[in-house]
Amino acid sequence: MHVIELEARQLDRSMRDDVRKTGKRPRDAFTDMISSIPKKFKSADTQADVVLNVPSFESVRRQLSRHRAERCIPVPDPLDIPAPLRTTLRGREADDDCPYKDERFLLYTGQQGMCTIRFIVSV
Repeated sequence: MHVIELEARQLDRSMRDDVRKTGKRPRDAFTDMISSIPKKFKSADTQADVVLNVPSFESVRRQLSRHRAERCIPVPDPLDIPAPLRTTLRGREADDDCPYKDERFLLYTGQQGMCTIRFIVSV
């Protein structure tokens, strides 16, 4: 297999891995991959060859969306938030003896659990 094809496959794999691990949006991951090509390859001819061997966004869009969906927790009803999303990251990763263990996210104790947001508009 040609070196350029191997480099293009490696870029594709790292893009998919980035979406899978971080939950990055597919379009952003693809854009980051394409913008990283000039940083990795200095020769214009090599850059052109790599771009020709990298899959197009339309050909990988659905696959990247599936990778992202595995990481994201679906919320079918916004009034019934799933338990994993009700706990902060600090609360999930805290030790058992830590006071922040299972810390709730966006817990409002005042105004009967409602949050009041006021906007001040100055002209």
